[in-house]
Amino acid sequence: MLHGYGSNEADLFSFASLIPSDYHVVSLQAPLSLGVGYAWFPIHFEENMERWTSPEEAQQAIDYVTSFLAYYTEKNDVNATTITLLGFSQGAMLSYSVGLGHPNVSAIATLSGYLDPRLVRFDNLKKRIYVSHGEQDMVVPYAWAVQSVALLKENGYSPTFLSYPQGHGVDQENLNSLVQWIEAQS
Repeated sequence: MLHGYGSNEADLFSFASLIPSDYHVVSLQAPLSLGVGYAWFPIHFEENMERWTSPEEAQQAIDYVTSFLAYYTEKNDVNATTITLLGFSQGAMLSYSVGLGHPNVSAIATLSGYLDPRLVRFDNLKKRIYVSHGEQDMVVPYAWAVQSVALLKENGYSPTFLSYPQGHGVDQENLNSLVQWIEAQS
């Protein structure tokens, strides 16, 4: 689980009790302290929205998560070839970036995020992908999720895409559909 900008590892971990028991749930905290909360990489709000993210800074976060996956699966009794990444907002962006290019990630669930094509490799088409987004999201525009799904389809993926009449968050209906999707992956 990869939380969003300004949050911490406890945020998504609140979903852990809803995840099937055959999953080994880990919620990782981002490395950059914001004073209140954490970030995977800086967001440059002074730039136009398409350039809020520096590919070089994001790559450091991608490397961080990739290294953690290698370390964790080596040190713990878990199946290293069936990793599911779940991310919200900035964590969703990172889930796409790590998951699409990582051979051991079999499923990716993204909530209120988007795919930055500068940060992904479309290497393995055997990925199950869940995408959900709020139609009234004022933080990560809904259109960016639609563009992300179109890009996935253009590259041979078949994502599950669900939209909800909400803003930048996860309402109960969205959470229920996510849990059902995860259960179907077991």
